[in-house]
Amino acid sequence: MRIGLVTALLAGVAIGAPASAHAQQTEPQAPGAQETQVQVTGTQQGRVAGLPPADQPMIRRIPQPIVSIEGGGGVVGFVGGAGSPGPAWNLRVTGALSDRFSIEGNYLGSVNDRSDNGESLVMTAIDAGVRYNVLLPEQFPVQPFVVAGAGYAGFAGNGGDPATMVVPLVAGAERLLTPNIKVGARFSYRPAFFDDLSLPNAAKGDRQGADTWTLLAQIGGGF
Repeated sequence: MRIGLVTALLAGVAIGAPASAHAQQTEPQAPGAQETQVQVTGTQQGRVAGLPPADQPMIRRIPQPIVSIEGGGGVVGFVGGAGSPGPAWNLRVTGALSDRFSIEGNYLGSVNDRSDNGESLVMTAIDAGVRYNVLLPEQFPVQPFVVAGAGYAGFAGNGGDPATMVVPLVAGAERLLTPNIKVGARFSYRPAFFDDLSLPNAAKGDRQGADTWTLLAQIGGGF
């Protein structure tokens, strides 16, 4: 009888051991343990919560001013040699239509000495143009752009033309120093139409045109 009792106990232990092991394997983990495991896994993968992957930029879009006002100065020269290069000043208002396209309104003034008699020739120009941003601020620190437009230019002085049509073609670059302050520079070629800067007593073959080039530096603010 003692042998039968021992046999029964051994059989019970053999049956209960697998069930106990299975219960331990399927026992749910505490919420804290699961969170710790997730954090360890994330750390092992080199990821920090709230940050994008390493191959993606942290700043996806740099905000740009909707409206900006800029002022600057530079030099204006005449392509055909009607006058020597002289000082220029500029005021510009820009309104953004999108990240790539903007519209510009420009005022440009300059004083040049005529090449034929040395007298001053004062230019006043007003024009409007469409600007295209080749790159965006989040793509490159310096933002290149091109502009094309049309407008008016008048030249005061002996032999000046009070009303001509100009077509500014511009290439430039600018940089945002802060979200509201930017600096830049631009070069423009301004062919003129219906223009004549010849002196009253000049021969017909000595006609002087009003095509100009401009190099400007500017600083401005926007909002």
